[in-house]
Amino acid sequence: MIKLIASDMDGTLLDDKMEVSDRNLKAIKDAQENGIEFLIATGRGISEAKPFLRGKITPGYITLNGAEVFDSKENLVSSNPLSIDSKNKIVNILRTHNIYFELITNKGIFSENIDLRVSSLADLLLKLNPGTTREDALKQTKEKIKNVPMNYVDSFDNILADNSYEIMKMIAYDPEEAKTLGPVMDKISKLSDVVVTSSAPNDLEINSVDAQKGIALLEYAKKRGIKRSETMAIGDNLNDASMIKSAGVGVAMKNAIQSITDMADEYTDTNVNDGVAQAIEKVIADNKK
Repeated sequence: MIKLIASDMDGTLLDDKMEVSDRNLKAIKDAQENGIEFLIATGRGISEAKPFLRGKITPGYITLNGAEVFDSKENLVSSNPLSIDSKNKIVNILRTHNIYFELITNKGIFSENIDLRVSSLADLLLKLNPGTTREDALKQTKEKIKNVPMNYVDSFDNILADNSYEIMKMIAYDPEEAKTLGPVMDKISKLSDVVVTSSAPNDLEINSVDAQKGIALLEYAKKRGIKRSETMAIGDNLNDASMIKSAGVGVAMKNAIQSITDMADEYTDTNVNDGVAQAIEKVIADNKK
């Protein structure tokens, strides 16, 4: 019997319009009413994730790939920032390669360039939803970021020099994708206390090695007295791998990358066709048998 379900957002819970469909929302609500806990498991911060739910549901959150975890009342359950030493080394690598990146901290999200933020997020939307036009992607991105509390600064230097700012995650973008991000990923991955994942070909998501969705999911379940075998995780991309492997049942979206499909136990439909809802509905039905 499944008692806890965790779902990724981009390419999973969110459709091609970067929205959570009514069917997905209803399925989550139905799960909760049937005694199944639900977690949003995302690379986004909680302030970025919440607006997508339109106040319709109150899940728990694994955010920033596991750097911060919140219960359904938004109480902070755990926090795993990057170490100061690794933070500085990562920044040097990214700057040396002239890669645009953002800082997600305990005091907010920071960017040095609004234009690069918009274009990078539009590229991300296009990669996750190939049927979307560039024009529509830019339009949707500009509309969505209005609801995201982002701080734009001329330079990260003051933030990086002030250790009261804990860096929960860094996210880097480049339109050249593997050509430029590949060598950067190789260098950063050599740091022993860091994990590098991705939610699309044009980004890198950099966290503490202790900040992974799979670790966060199992720790959350343990605190709730839920066995590993009673957990399910749904995802589509590299930053979902740890929870797909860790959960009792790992579910791959039909639009998932091949490595996620290969490691999954079960499969569901695409993000455009309410694959998350279909997986949840199946769990509810199976739990009643």
